[in-house]
Amino acid sequence: MIKQWLKRAAARLLVVLMACVLIWIVLEMAMRVLSAAESDPMRHDRSSVAFYPSGERLNPWSAGYSDPLRIAAVGDSITHGAGVHFLDTYGMRLEALLNHNEGQRPAKVRVWARGGESTYTELRYLEEVLPWEPDLLILGICLNDTEDPYNMGEVRQWRLDALPPTPSPGLARLLGYTRLGTWVYQQLGHYQARKGYLEYYRKLYEKDYSGWKRFVQSLRRFNEVCREHDITFVPVVFPLFTDVDNDTFDWIHEQIAEVFREEGIAYLDLRDTYRGLSPERLQAIPLIDPHPNEIAHRLAAESIFQFLLANEMIDPGYLPQYASASPDRMWRLLGRFIHDAASVEAEDRKKLMEPDDMPEVDGPEEAPVP
Repeated sequence: MIKQWLKRAAARLLVVLMACVLIWIVLEMAMRVLSAAESDPMRHDRSSVAFYPSGERLNPWSAGYSDPLRIAAVGDSITHGAGVHFLDTYGMRLEALLNHNEGQRPAKVRVWARGGESTYTELRYLEEVLPWEPDLLILGICLNDTEDPYNMGEVRQWRLDALPPTPSPGLARLLGYTRLGTWVYQQLGHYQARKGYLEYYRKLYEKDYSGWKRFVQSLRRFNEVCREHDITFVPVVFPLFTDVDNDTFDWIHEQIAEVFREEGIAYLDLRDTYRGLSPERLQAIPLIDPHPNEIAHRLAAESIFQFLLANEMIDPGYLPQYASASPDRMWRLLGRFIHDAASVEAEDRKKLMEPDDMPEVDGPEEAPVP
């Protein structure tokens, strides 16, 4: 009786194992076919080279003008423009927005930034910024700015701890024979990396961590120096562009906001500017380089521009006199066409089918930028 039961169990186990092997073979073949059809993962639609104009070619609107509106943009790799052309950075985009109207005092934005900086190390730029006598100082803040520059060994170890372990030589050779096995291993690695990523930022924002204390100290110092020299201080907080579509790091934004509230500093948090947007749509090279691309920089510049106007940090005369509302109207029409085609009038339907027939921006009937 027991022998028969063992035979049946062995037979069932063999069937299950054969089914698993068959499924593995089918999935392996499918992944090989799909992999062959995919484009090169290292190819992307970003520029392969980022261009930087010579100093004499920068700030064309204020050239030859003795007293422009001076804005200093201080920060790290984001403010410097890693991954984008320099003229696509939020500082240069902001300068362009401020120079739309004739008869208005020209605006000039100068950038003091370098990759790898933190808010604490950026204090040294004040030695160059103050003699320039800016009207405003925009401080770009990234969420990794609490790394302690005087204890980078610890920071590097935290980064290494956040990485998934590399496969052993034997496992690496084995994975080289199977696409499915490689994919499974990568998914496990992504899970571990995500856990490490979250833990890394948790450590950076522990309130007894030296880097956090230096960060708070540097914000106070920037504010004090700007107040002493009659400079409008404008801190701008950027989110992590890997997570703009979720609220994972909202607690960090709130912790930074508490500092600004305690110090009475008006600030701009760009978290809501990007809230719900696709991370891949905003990254310099999706899944490879998470620095903001030209789309993200443009959105940042527009948000900063509106913040400066709303808080009366710049003259209201900088609001562009004319703006085409056509793109917004076309999106509304497209939404109606998709959700309720019957409600789209014949004239609207004609406009929707002829998107190139845009009205000229030359009359007071055009809507001003909100």
